[in-house]
Amino acid sequence: MWVLSVADTIRDMGTDSSDPQLNRFLHQLQAETQRQKFTEQVHTLTNRCWDLCFTDYRPPSKLDGKTQTCLSNCVNRMIDASNFMVEHLQKMETATNRVS
Repeated sequence: MWVLSVADTIRDMGTDSSDPQLNRFLHQLQAETQRQKFTEQVHTLTNRCWDLCFTDYRPPSKLDGKTQTCLSNCVNRMIDASNFMVEHLQKMETATNRVS
């Protein structure tokens, strides 16, 4: 993700963080990075759940109850797993910061 690496590079250069233009730019860059991550997550969910719930690789003309349930469960489990991982990483980071 080049957007994130550009922001990191700018920060690593030690530029003056009191510059309002630079701060606004970095904030916009961070927002764009978050949008990209969200879009990637949606595509990942779509691909995985599609492959799991549509076994014949053709969308039906109408979703039946079984397929709707499959899609709903799939997306919910993926979101749960993602949230669990984020929480776990945050706890690890907090524990690491306390030790440092």
